[in-house]
Amino acid sequence: MTALATLQAKNIPHGDIRVAFTPDEEVGKGAKHFDVEAFDARWAYTVDGGGVGELEFENFNAASVTIKIVGNNVHPGTAKGVMVNALSLAARIHAEVPADEAPETTEGYEGFYHLTSMKGSVDRAEMHYIIRDFDRKHFEARKRKMMEIAKKVGKGLHPDCYIELVIEDSYYNMHEQVIAHPHVVDIAHQAMVDCDIEPQMKPIRGGTDGAQLSFMGLPCPNLFTGGYNYHGKHEFVTLEGMEKAVQVIVRIAELTAARKGH
Repeated sequence: MTALATLQAKNIPHGDIRVAFTPDEEVGKGAKHFDVEAFDARWAYTVDGGGVGELEFENFNAASVTIKIVGNNVHPGTAKGVMVNALSLAARIHAEVPADEAPETTEGYEGFYHLTSMKGSVDRAEMHYIIRDFDRKHFEARKRKMMEIAKKVGKGLHPDCYIELVIEDSYYNMHEQVIAHPHVVDIAHQAMVDCDIEPQMKPIRGGTDGAQLSFMGLPCPNLFTGGYNYHGKHEFVTLEGMEKAVQVIVRIAELTAARKGH
C-alpha cells in the first residue's frame, strides 16, 4: 500500500495496476477462489519472499499424504497371532521412508518426505506427510514410493485390518508457466538493479499463491518483503527491508509503463 501511495503522491507514470490481498495463503488455499479473469492483469507478483533481493520463480511441486491404519486390539496376554498393532504398522511405514530425504537433511533443489504429525492407539493410527520436489518426474516418483510402502507394510493383514492412503496435490512448480513469459522476471530483475539491490534468484523451498496463480493463467513470480527466518521463533522483518521492497515495486511500475504495448 505504501508503494501505491508513493505512485499516487509523486504522480509517477504507470500503467493500469491491479492489487489483491489473498487470505489463507499459509494453508495453500489463498488462490483457490481467486478470479483471474476479473482481476484482468497480464502478469503479477506476489510480495511473499524473504530477505532483500530475493526474486523467485521456481518452487516445489507439493502434495499431502494421509495414511489411515486400522489394526486389531485384544488383551495383550492372549494377543499372539491375533493382535495387529496399528502403531507398529505406522512405525514400519516411517522406517521405509528414506531417512536422508527429509527437510533436515536436504537443501537447494533437493526434495523430501516430511512426517508432519501422527497419532493413534493399538487399534487405529493416522499419519500425515507432505511431499516436495522441484522436478515433476521425481515428484510423481515420490508419490508412487509412498503408495508402494503402504502396500508393502499392509501385505498379508487380516481383511478387517488395513492401511488406507490418500494423496492430494497442493500446487506445482510455477517455473513451468513463468518460463514462457521471461519479461515478467526480467522487469523485476532490472527494477532491483536500478534500486542498487543485488537480485538473489533462487528456488523457493516452499510455495506461494503465485504458484497456483501461474497455473491459472497469471504468471506470478515472488518478490522479497525484507523479512527473515519465517515460520520460526526467530522470525523478523526490517523497516529498511520493507522500504527496499517499496522501491522495487515502484520501479517495476515505472519500467512496465515504459514498455511498448504495456
